[in-house]
Amino acid sequence: MKTIYLLLIVLLATACDSDDAPSQESLLPPITMTGENTFGCLIDGKFFRPRDGNGNFTSTNRGMRVRQTENVNIELDARDFKSDRTSNILIHLENLNLNGVGVYTLGESNGLTGIDGNDNNYIHCRIWNDETNSYEGYVSYTNSGSVEISYINFIQDEENIRSGTFETRLVNIINPLDTIKVELGRFDLESYSLRNTTFN
Repeated sequence: MKTIYLLLIVLLATACDSDDAPSQESLLPPITMTGENTFGCLIDGKFFRPRDGNGNFTSTNRGMRVRQTENVNIELDARDFKSDRTSNILIHLENLNLNGVGVYTLGESNGLTGIDGNDNNYIHCRIWNDETNSYEGYVSYTNSGSVEISYINFIQDEENIRSGTFETRLVNIINPLDTIKVELGRFDLESYSLRNTTFN
């Protein structure tokens, strides 16, 4: 009888230990389309989200920015300034304001942004690589993934919501044999209120 009780205690203790650590997927924000100012994804199975930094007297290290480039293109720039090993991911979408809702197939990234980037949809990121003990740049390539824009709402000077999901495989810009997987990505961003949103 003592053996059965001991076995039950061990099983309960093991179950409690496994429940203490949340899965990486459970840390992701929910998929919404209401301008909640959320962004998250898994990069090689590890949770990534934008987080603000301390900045200085003249600027702040904003964790999340939305930029319009060349009048019709949009860039979502997410940076984690609080991790020991900071990282960032950038999504560039061509003609988003003209094309609206739909699937945007990813093409080749040269690792640059704005007018210096390629004239196609792309994603690139910079993350810490434990194997090389250094930061590495990873870029999308032709048909390496997609961004699905599920909702856009523009109300001049009031609201500017862009919501969607994304997934891709990225290749190391220096070592093409090194690839990473970005999955379960989601964002729900409202540009006007984003400036006043804190990312912790």
